[in-house]
Amino acid sequence: MATTDDTTEIKLRAWPAPQKEPLDHKDILAQVTQLAAERGHLRGITEQSLQDEIEASKNDIGVVMDDSEEKSKLDEPSVKEKLEEIHASRMSMFKNLELAAFHAGNAMNLVNLALSRDPTKNLESAYTPMFKEVNIPRGSVGVDKGITLEESGRPEDIALHEDLKKRQNVVAKGSKMEALDWSTNSLLKAATELETEVRKETKYWEEVLSISGKGWSLQRTRGEKGNAPYAVHYGVPEANSRFKARSLAPLRMNKDGGIILDPNLKLKPKTLRVRIMDKERIIGTSHLPTQGLDEIDIEQSIQLSRDSLFEEELFYEMSMESRQLLGYGVELRDSVIHIATPGSNDQASQRKILVDCIDRDGQSALEVDQSQDWLAHSIAEALRLLLAHEHRMRSHRRSQIPPPMIDRGRQQSSPRLIRTLLAMFSHLKTVDSMHAYLHMTVKTVKSAGLDITLKASRESLWVKLAETVKDSENTDIPATDQVLQAFIRAFDATASIVLPCSGAQPESIVLDTRTYIGQPVFGSEHKLTLPPSLAKVLDLEPDQPRQFKFSSTEDAASYLDWILALYIAHDYLANGFSGRSSIRSEDPRLIIMSKGSSKGRVREDEIAIELDNGSLNASATLKNQTNEGATTESCTWNGAQTGPSLRDTVKGWIG
Repeated sequence: MATTDDTTEIKLRAWPAPQKEPLDHKDILAQVTQLAAERGHLRGITEQSLQDEIEASKNDIGVVMDDSEEKSKLDEPSVKEKLEEIHASRMSMFKNLELAAFHAGNAMNLVNLALSRDPTKNLESAYTPMFKEVNIPRGSVGVDKGITLEESGRPEDIALHEDLKKRQNVVAKGSKMEALDWSTNSLLKAATELETEVRKETKYWEEVLSISGKGWSLQRTRGEKGNAPYAVHYGVPEANSRFKARSLAPLRMNKDGGIILDPNLKLKPKTLRVRIMDKERIIGTSHLPTQGLDEIDIEQSIQLSRDSLFEEELFYEMSMESRQLLGYGVELRDSVIHIATPGSNDQASQRKILVDCIDRDGQSALEVDQSQDWLAHSIAEALRLLLAHEHRMRSHRRSQIPPPMIDRGRQQSSPRLIRTLLAMFSHLKTVDSMHAYLHMTVKTVKSAGLDITLKASRESLWVKLAETVKDSENTDIPATDQVLQAFIRAFDATASIVLPCSGAQPESIVLDTRTYIGQPVFGSEHKLTLPPSLAKVLDLEPDQPRQFKFSSTEDAASYLDWILALYIAHDYLANGFSGRSSIRSEDPRLIIMSKGSSKGRVREDEIAIELDNGSLNASATLKNQTNEGATTESCTWNGAQTGPSLRDTVKGWIG
């Protein structure tokens, strides 16, 4: 057997690897992919370069292992140092154990010595050997609760006891008085707090009842029940969904019992401002009276907040509506809605309506030119009335039987605010222009001797609005909303020209004007209805319509001029010269025959009628007695002069 100093050499060899089968193309591709991933490229890799890398890595590992073994040998402590460290730890442990045993023995000796007063207990074996050497007699240490001063029997102890008892009585009385005083103060403080709370609650609920008595809707709040048990609903239930959430504000109590204005109510109130601009100059502005928030009560604050929310919703609805009216000259620039108003001339066409939403207390000073303030104020009030009407109609529609359910939800239509305003201006402009033309034309024709009259109304429903509302069968809708409903629907104006007729029943040319910003008109439209006599003049078949539509006032006026001229020539003059007249053209021309100077010769004179822009012109081509030459005569009527009539003039021409 070898000694311990002998060194046994052990050689470590690698376990023989199993013989692998030849690699297929998939294994080769996997190894090539792994090699490319490790080295990043395959360029420059040869068998010799790989062998050099293996040798270099072996040398590096050997150097690292030699350095680590040398460092570990230097850091390893010697055997002597280890033995000294173990001996020091052992001595420290023994000292701690001896000290703990000494203290524990002293405690046990003290307890046993106190218990040695009892003769029935034998505790000799419980003492420590060191304590036994001291030889302390049994019962030398005892525990006694002692006696009181009263039990001692000595006069000085009795006097001291009585004095102590008196002091204790005085202290007890003082403590009781202090407790009673504290109780009294606590009760007074609680009573004061209760009185304050009652006064605060009384004031709070009085203001709540005052708000409810003014008609404001109150409801309980789920959160903050102690601080704000109720909230006021100051918005419109049928308002836009964006403004419904802002219409509820909790009524909080302040330190005095009054209602603290919620931040939603303390915002600066807004107002809708309407301005009339003509040639880049403001000539009219709508204003509301300003009122500071520090000088008003809670009801007025809620009123201002509701008005402000209403004004913001009004401007929001108009902003949304302006996106669909770009073709009508409506634009939204810099939070201001620009509405181009239709005018009757170039100067009026440059007029615009500017609408924006501003702080009620931050309104600018009055403009220098205030000539159109009434118009701006009327437009602002009309817009407010239209939105309030839309809210009431939404409530009315919601109370009716719902329509059949469909797959997709019905979208709530936006109120007709700007469209109603545009339709009103466009209708008044169109109707006024048409009526001005009709009055001028009728006046001119009257001056020519024709008994013609005009009946016109700017809006047919406005004429009989009171009777329509009174006789309405729809009692669910208030009369105010029925009146406002007449401004949202299409505007219809009617004008009729009563023609002189030989028959029993008078005949009229009826001109209807309809204005609506929407399908199917998208503006103003004229519809001309001809009487039977003119239909006969035009040689219309019975089944052919006698109504003609025009999209512009100029086209309608031009056609009406032609049809009136045709009526004067083919009906009025033809009946006045019956038996002698002959119609040979579809134009407003008439042939009047008369006897010539020669026997059996007939003279034919041509009368032409032209009506244009309020001016009636009659011209005649007169043959001479021999029918070999012709002369021309003409006369014009414009409604100003008073002279011979058309029929007398023609008689004078033809002789």
